[in-house]
Amino acid sequence: MKMQPEFEGQGEHGPLDSCDERILSVINELHHRYDPMPEDLNERVQFVLELEAELDARVASVSRSGELVLMRGDAELAVGQGDPASITFDCEAVTVMVTPRPSALRELRLDGWIGPEGTYEVELRSPEGAKRASTDDTGRFVLEGLPGDQMFQLVIRPDEALQREGLPAVVVTPAVRL
Repeated sequence: MKMQPEFEGQGEHGPLDSCDERILSVINELHHRYDPMPEDLNERVQFVLELEAELDARVASVSRSGELVLMRGDAELAVGQGDPASITFDCEAVTVMVTPRPSALRELRLDGWIGPEGTYEVELRSPEGAKRASTDDTGRFVLEGLPGDQMFQLVIRPDEALQREGLPAVVVTPAVRL
């Protein structure tokens, strides 16, 4: 296949021309149509910046569950409809499992368990503000009256005894949407 005369000699490192601009325009249009910027992007960025400014923390990762719905390349996780889905977060020394359940009209209850067993302070941060709970000796906690369809992040602080055993002072989870 012979190149058109206007494109001969340009090679892959040549300057952009009208054909390149049309291709980039189509790609831009596809991104805006099929993968638009989230409406709450500014809230998310501010949320993360505030957390980083306050904490020198270990960040737990999400253990995948078949009941989670992944959106925007893992940047946002949403709990599937139907039966409650559990989300598990892991870091080197702490595992956190939470199960959201409907508790009232448009509100959720979050049942959680932290391992290893012990006493922890749990803070749930969202754009609506923060809610706090303490675990019992087995690591179980409950947070109620949570708004549905909100991003949230957990901040977990083990008690001093657990920290002496080698647990980090603070563990944070990635932000997920219930």
